[in-house]
Amino acid sequence: MSRGGAYFSRLQATLNRVVENLREKGIHERHLAFGGEGPPPARRPSVPTDARSEFLANRAMGDWAERMLSAALARALPQWKVVQYGGTHSMAAGDPGFKTHYLAGLEATRRFGKRPDLLLFPSNTSVEADLSEREHKDTQPLLKEAVASIEVRSSKFEALTYIAVRTGQRHAGKFSGRQTPSFTVKVEDLVIVYRWLELHRLPQSYCQVFFDSVFAVNFLDIFATIARGSGFTLETPEKSQQKATIMIPITSGTQIGRATAIPTFAAQHRTTELGRHDAYVVPQGGGFELDAEATRTVLLADA
Repeated sequence: MSRGGAYFSRLQATLNRVVENLREKGIHERHLAFGGEGPPPARRPSVPTDARSEFLANRAMGDWAERMLSAALARALPQWKVVQYGGTHSMAAGDPGFKTHYLAGLEATRRFGKRPDLLLFPSNTSVEADLSEREHKDTQPLLKEAVASIEVRSSKFEALTYIAVRTGQRHAGKFSGRQTPSFTVKVEDLVIVYRWLELHRLPQSYCQVFFDSVFAVNFLDIFATIARGSGFTLETPEKSQQKATIMIPITSGTQIGRATAIPTFAAQHRTTELGRHDAYVVPQGGGFELDAEATRTVLLADA
């Protein structure tokens, strides 16, 4: 069996328990239909018509996290080439052409699954640095040469500071709530990530980029945690539009990097067609140093 086939077999082995545990927690059956294309929508999907400051700020954070992680990966693991695969377009709701682009993205995700943000290839692979605008059929041959994939998450916290403060509060006998930040996985994303892995059999990890550190967990371990029925909570945070979200403490994963510099912030704004000004801040600069061996172990799901 190929390495990718073995990876997916390990994922499949936990699937029944994942479904059972999520069903027991009240998750709707439409989010538990793993494998194959998603069903066509019963009605035409609604399309966002406006992007406000919070969305623009969150996208800027996500873009920064991807840039910083890509650069750190390239330095730590020169035997691999980092390629952008998830969307990088600057189009926002309300812009000309957004509706067509948005609906095409939904259809591609329904059929082929959720594209990871980054792909890793052997450094001698002849591949473009950015495949984000290439259609699925065009990237299929290239994906067979990839070694790993990454979903990047950003956070407004310094994780190590957060953990240190909570630890001090606990030792002082103070109630301190959540002890660590979390990996956040939307329940609705499980099916579409699984679909992408079903097609490509390529190890995938979630990398959470904080201002002071980077933590990572392989999707295999996310599934194994859900299958155990413990080690996570199910919440509906406001920042996730009240969508059911699996929260796994970052200490269940691996710290793979520390910041070498904290970013500064600059104000930007966007003017809508109707003349509304949305102001938001954008992180600038910063940097990370990764532990090459720890990173490789997580990304390849090596024991």
